[in-house]
Amino acid sequence: MTAERTLWQRLGPVTTRPSWRDLLRAGIGAGLGLALAGLLVGLVDHFFPHTLFLFAPLGATAVLVFAVPSSPLAQPWNCVMGNTVSALYTLLLLWAFPQLSQTALAALAVSGAIALMLACRALHPPGGAVALLTVLASAQMLPLGWHLLIPMAVLSGALVAVGVLYHRACGRAYLHPAHVPAPAPERQTRSSLALSSEDLQQLLERFDQTYNLGPDDLGELLAAAEEQAIKRRFASISCGQVMSTQLLSVQRETALEEVADLFHTHLIKSLPVVNAQGELIGRVLRADLFDWLWEGHRSQQKQSLWRRIRPQRPHLEPVAESLMREPEMCVQESTPMGDLLQELASHSVQFIAVLRGAVLVGVITRSDVIRTLLALK
Repeated sequence: MTAERTLWQRLGPVTTRPSWRDLLRAGIGAGLGLALAGLLVGLVDHFFPHTLFLFAPLGATAVLVFAVPSSPLAQPWNCVMGNTVSALYTLLLLWAFPQLSQTALAALAVSGAIALMLACRALHPPGGAVALLTVLASAQMLPLGWHLLIPMAVLSGALVAVGVLYHRACGRAYLHPAHVPAPAPERQTRSSLALSSEDLQQLLERFDQTYNLGPDDLGELLAAAEEQAIKRRFASISCGQVMSTQLLSVQRETALEEVADLFHTHLIKSLPVVNAQGELIGRVLRADLFDWLWEGHRSQQKQSLWRRIRPQRPHLEPVAESLMREPEMCVQESTPMGDLLQELASHSVQFIAVLRGAVLVGVITRSDVIRTLLALK
């Protein structure tokens, strides 16, 4: 590896290449936000001249709101409070120490604004630019006095409002609730991770990432990483290698009494139904069989007048076909197991039928998947 290549890897881009969708979404959103902020300035100026004006750090706020909306630095509180408190602090600094040089004032303004934003839990990078702008343009800013805070707060809030509506229209999450430790029974995340919200928050604090990610974002990332790792492990394993080949199945004409015996003996929740060629054509559920048995038990009891005159369900033939449902989920035996993980996580299926062409050759249950996972570790 050449020295130039090594230097490029260390000093070059660290983020992945964005998609065209992300490019357009961020660019169009920022353009709309600043355009509407400019229209608001023009509208207010018509009635109250020189009340609002666009300021350069608002462009940096637009970058955060529309390009990285999931960042804690781009949240509404950070945008509005970060810009406003930075302007307020810098005004007080200019009034308190007018004799200091511009260089000293700039350094004190930016460093103090950062500390104040951190104290207010409103860290927002454009707030540092607001502080520096106020110092560099103090000849124009100081005469405004407290009025300077109005455009900082109003236009930051307007840009955030546009961001909320825009991201909602695009189907992208923007607003993130403040971190509040959940009660003990509800601390587990929705993912498969055995981590509470407090655990995720402690991880962020441990690696000093509280201003880059929120606990929910970290939980989603860890769950996605876990899922990706499992998929990679399963990539070389086919469904045919995992399936159980000791099949319990019935045919259309199998008597329901025999089906009931199978359910009682093997304590399973469903049975596949095959034809004479062994092709999967349906399934019978234990719950449906119990319903049929209960209906038969009630019909033998003494009927009331209402039961005798109300319409009755058609009599079912006591064979498996009368209770058969459509197959729920089928895969070929060559299908990689990694392709089934999402389906298993989102559907409560009793088994997955494994086919060779149209012929049933095995089934996969959750127990088979767990056994395979344990063997891979």
